[in-house]
Formats: sequence, structure tokens, C-alpha cells
Amino acid sequence: MWNKIIIVLCLTIMPYSLLAAEVVGKVQSISIKGKVIKYLNPKTKEISVIKFSDETVLESAEDFKDLTVNTKFKASVNEQGVATKIKRILVKLPPERVINTEELETLMEGSGPYFLGDARPARIYNLGHIPTAMPTPASALAKNLKWLPKDKTTAIVFYCGGVTCPLSPKAMNIAMKKGYTNVRAYVEGYPAWKEEVYPAHVNAGWLSKNLDIHHVILDVRDVAPSFIKGSAHMPASTLAAMHAKWNQDKYPVKKRLVMAVRDKKAPIVIIANSDDSDEAIEAYEILTFWKYKNVTILNGGLDAWSGPKETGRIADTLEYVKKPIKGAVQESVFVKAVLEGGATILDVRDTEEAATGRLAKSVHIPLDDLGKNLSKIPKGAKVIVHCAGGARAALAYEILLKYGYTDVAFLNDSFEAVVKENNITLL
Repeated sequence: MWNKIIIVLCLTIMPYSLLAAEVVGKVQSISIKGKVIKYLNPKTKEISVIKFSDETVLESAEDFKDLTVNTKFKASVNEQGVATKIKRILVKLPPERVINTEELETLMEGSGPYFLGDARPARIYNLGHIPTAMPTPASALAKNLKWLPKDKTTAIVFYCGGVTCPLSPKAMNIAMKKGYTNVRAYVEGYPAWKEEVYPAHVNAGWLSKNLDIHHVILDVRDVAPSFIKGSAHMPASTLAAMHAKWNQDKYPVKKRLVMAVRDKKAPIVIIANSDDSDEAIEAYEILTFWKYKNVTILNGGLDAWSGPKETGRIADTLEYVKKPIKGAVQESVFVKAVLEGGATILDVRDTEEAATGRLAKSVHIPLDDLGKNLSKIPKGAKVIVHCAGGARAALAYEILLKYGYTDVAFLNDSFEAVVKENNITLL
């Protein structure tokens, strides 16, 4: 009886990552500084975390930066919950069934007919896709062959989320089984297209439903006599001048902001008269260089827009609010807790980072040491976690939930910017 009780207790307090020698997952986020990966278990649909170290061996990847969001991997984990080996699970196809970025661009610029299908879920397609691509989610394609061209000799290319994504091969196989003879997969997918700074589009129908403070609608024309409701005006020529000056001054790329939007994952939609105008392309390239991750261009531009328009003076400022995610706390709530109390503020930055300035009453525990220092964090009170930019704080949030903390939140924002804008004094 007592042996059973001991076993149950061990299973209760032991983190998930320590229970298995091998884990398979899909990356949700990664903190390279904190050496922690938050991942989704594809079978149980649970969110878990594993650690890695400088000694962790990578297979099918050159760097931890290759473990981008949605990357599938298999990891061997030791008794301390640290991955000794992480292997990306790559898609494998015959070479004749694979098309690369350069070949796809050539196909798209050619005069012959082609069909480009986005095999990702429609909700992902809507957030940004390769120009001319049509939504053909692999999960529904077999029952919707009407999406495909009638001529079964047409050149067809499917793509999805990158080299570990199985959706484009799945769509390709469905089409081939139905008699299509010229089908290939762009295995590198949307991430590689964006990496080459080729344009990405969003459609007008999606944008018309998302004209809110959680999306940045950026009109980059020099003159905007009429404009999409909610737009802010930032001419491409102004962006180019800023870019040139900051290059000359060697201003850090990570600090380059458009209209004070410090969220580099903000959904930014560029508006010009057409989607291939010089203004649209120049603005897209500059903002991508500034490391904004989700920049797109309105497909068809204003010439094809039938949604709500306004006239008069277009705004030259904007109000952007990051869309809330599970566990994230509003900036005002974090600031109030810092200034007035009511919560334990947990700082999970590295020791070197904290030494540059930290909150007077915060508890500092580097993310890598969190599991060994839980006694410093009261369970009965609210805990708000912060790091430098939000990624490690989100991972710490997941770890604390695993350990039974129930009143936890995290700051999904730049700690430096929040402190500066709210005149908070650091030690």
C-alpha cells in the first residue's frame, strides 16, 4: 500500500518532461537564452516543456533557431529533464516531387498555367499566404476536389509550414491519386518564402473583418485622399528615409519601430493602390528587414477594395493593442502590481540581464533554475512573470502551472519598454 502511495506522489510532483526518455512534439515557442522549448504533444494535445543545454546534440538542424514555431521534433531526455539530443522530423519526398523557392518563383512569373495551393488550415492561410495561392487545406481536400483545376495536366504546387510540415505532401498525394500528373510540393514552404523577403498577401475579405486595434493597417502611399477605415499613414518614402538614416547611424535593427509598435509579431497589413506597386514592395521589404514577422500586403490593393473607406485627414498615429493570449496580463495590470503590490513579480531573466536593472520587490530566478527554487514563490498569492520580451515568461508560466500554481500570469511585452514608458525605477 505504502509503495503505491509513494509512486502516486512521485508522479504528482514530477514534471512531465522527467517521465519519459523520449518525447515527440511540435514547437510552440522556444527561448534560446533560457534554453527551454514549449511544445505540443501531438497525441495527448497537452502543452509541456523541455530544457536543452550547450551539450544538446542537434540532428537535421544547424542551429536552435531552426526550431521555429510548429517544427516537429523528437528528443531524448535525461533524468534531469534536459534534452541530450533533438532531431527535427523532416518531410521526405522523391526529388522529382519537390520544388524549391527559386523554381516556384520562376513558375509564378512564367506565362504557363499553374495552380498554387496552400495546404495549411484556412485560418492560417488567412493570416498571410504566398501571392496567387488558393486555400486548399489538406484535411478537407479529398472531399473538395472542385478546388483544383479541371485540366489534370496543369502544374500544381502545394505548400505548408516548412520542412517538417506534412500537409503539402498529403495534399500532393491526394491530387496524384485523383489522376493529376504534374504535382509537386514546395517543402520549404511559407517560412522560406518569407525568409527570402518575397511578398506575402492577405485577402480583402479577411481584412474587412479585422479592422481593429489588434491589427496595424498601414497606408504607405504618399497621398491618401480616401483610405481604409482604421488606417494609419506612413508613406513608403518616409520609411525609406528613416531606414537610410538608421543604417547610417548603425541603429540596432531590433529597436527600429514603425509608429512605436514594439511588438515585432504584430500583424501589419500594407496598403497601396495595387499590391505590386513600388510603394507596397518597398515598405514590405523595409519592415521585414526591421524584423517584423507578420508583414503582409493587401491582395489587389485599394484598387480592388470594396470594404469601408473614409475620406478627409488620415491618422498619422495609431493605437495598437497586442491580441490577448492565454495567461498574458495587460500592461496596466503589470504596472499596477509593480507600483502598488498585490502580486509576486517573478523575474526569470539571466543573472547578467537582471544585473542591468531589476524591480525593487521582484523575485529573481533565472528560467533554467526555476524548478529548483519554487520555495521562493508563494503558491497562495498571484504571481506575474516577466523576462526581457515575453518568450521566457510564457515558458515559466507553463512550468508553474505544471507545478500546481493556479493564479499565474505573465507579461507578454518588452520589459525595458514598459518600465521606460511608465517611469518605473529599477535597482
